Amino acid sequence: MAVSDSKADVRTRFKWLRRFLWLLAVPLLLALGSWQWQRAEHKQVWLQQLAQAPATTPDGALERLARYDWVPVGFEIELLPLKVFLLDNRTWQGRVGYEVIVPVRVDEGPLWLASLGWVAAPPRREQLPVVELSPVRLMVEAVLSRPLASVTLSAAQMEPGWPRRIQSMDMEQIRAALNIPVEPLVLHLQTAVSDAIVPREQVYTGIPPERHIGYAVQWFALAFALMVWLIWVGRHEYRRKNR
Repeated sequence: MAVSDSKADVRTRFKWLRRFLWLLAVPLLLALGSWQWQRAEHKQVWLQQLAQAPATTPDGALERLARYDWVPVGFEIELLPLKVFLLDNRTWQGRVGYEVIVPVRVDEGPLWLASLGWVAAPPRREQLPVVELSPVRLMVEAVLSRPLASVTLSAAQMEPGWPRRIQSMDMEQIRAALNIPVEPLVLHLQTAVSDAIVPREQVYTGIPPERHIGYAVQWFALAFALMVWLIWVGRHEYRRKNR
């Protein structure tokens, strides 16, 4: 009798396990696959935007930015490196450093921001790299975007002094530090402005769309395999009961 009760208990627990898998595991796997597929589509759109012909005027760039996330540009800017921001925790070829951010003027309106590229970090954390730049007008190739959101664990995101180390592109703090109007726009320069600063070769260097599609196929395959197994087990249990 005890053996019979034990088998019944096992079957009951197994039944609840199958219900759990149907109600939670299968939808979760399908949701993960759909999410990766959407990421692939989003990344493909980004790459298509980056492959477009550059906008040759600030107004044309802003018009396209209203529709796109990334806008290649090619026009003249005025570099205003009187106050330099160093965006922390940026790497290049495995080396630790900073992303150099300065205000620029592209027309007669409020200033924009420009990411000039990567600069190496000194050996000691309390030291900051020396960034020597002069105000100058120059033609640049760049990619225009809104400030990219970033995650930081630091409560105090901005340090005193210049150049000023920052942990994220917080526009309110940047405007307060500059004490002048600045548009929430960032030019990611691909044109070199200093021998010490490595300009961007590519703005988007994340996972390619093909990788996301591969991940999506894996999640969908797991969901399909689990559903097939659950259906097979359910039919087997039904036949056992109706013998």
